[in-house]
Amino acid sequence: QKFAWMLLGLWVLSGCGGYYTLTAGDHVAATGEEAPIVVRLQRNDFFVLNLAVKQAAMRFQAADGPQRAAYTDKLGYAGTTVPAPVEPGRYTLRVDHMDFEGEEVAAETALYVWPADVPLLAVEADTLPEDGDDQLQEARQALEEVTQHASVVYLTRDGPDKHEELHQQLTDAGYPDGPILLWQRQRWHIVRGGRWNWPRVVVENRLISQLLELRKRFPNLSQGICTSKLAAKAFAEAGLRAVIVGDAGSQTDQDIGRESWGELVRKGL
Repeated sequence: QKFAWMLLGLWVLSGCGGYYTLTAGDHVAATGEEAPIVVRLQRNDFFVLNLAVKQAAMRFQAADGPQRAAYTDKLGYAGTTVPAPVEPGRYTLRVDHMDFEGEEVAAETALYVWPADVPLLAVEADTLPEDGDDQLQEARQALEEVTQHASVVYLTRDGPDKHEELHQQLTDAGYPDGPILLWQRQRWHIVRGGRWNWPRVVVENRLISQLLELRKRFPNLSQGICTSKLAAKAFAEAGLRAVIVGDAGSQTDQDIGRESWGELVRKGL
């Protein structure tokens, strides 16, 4: 009991200023279009709880483009659109906030920009062979050959706080570069208002498939590579043909089965 009171005293003396947590994952946009960007700002004031920060002004900038701003909602989400570069490539997206006390938080993530008609391939990232796996070389070769003619998007169940680590794992394993996205994200819609009629992203509570939204912007997203039944089912629900490596089994008549990554290399998609 005495120890508990000592801890409470230390907490009171140190205050509860906490620290900010800014969540900003990879984003994808079509060249020359307005790219919707959504981030979340929270504050850890009680050691273990990340509480939403509302009505916080957030600044957004893609590459050297103009800055845009938006306020967080009651759940800590803020969103707006930024002009996407006209040339395809991987660009730096910077998001930052400074509060009234001068405390700052910033994050840099990737904005992948492609033409709207680019051939696009979805890949289940969580089950890809890693360093030390005897199938790594064949899996790497399979994706290298695919990306001769298409760009790749990686799907994961891990939260955005793990995405930087996952990027490094993919790089270390020699896989092609590409954005890392969650299988599902918060649904949002764009509204315009204010004196200058600037766009604002309103974030909703329900989750939706990333694949369905990607297909609206990139209609040539038609296939996905996976090894699990759950991923194959998600591809089927989004209208994609699944190329299933291993023994997970087909979900639809359109799916393609490959016994191994080596067979995928030999036979292709």
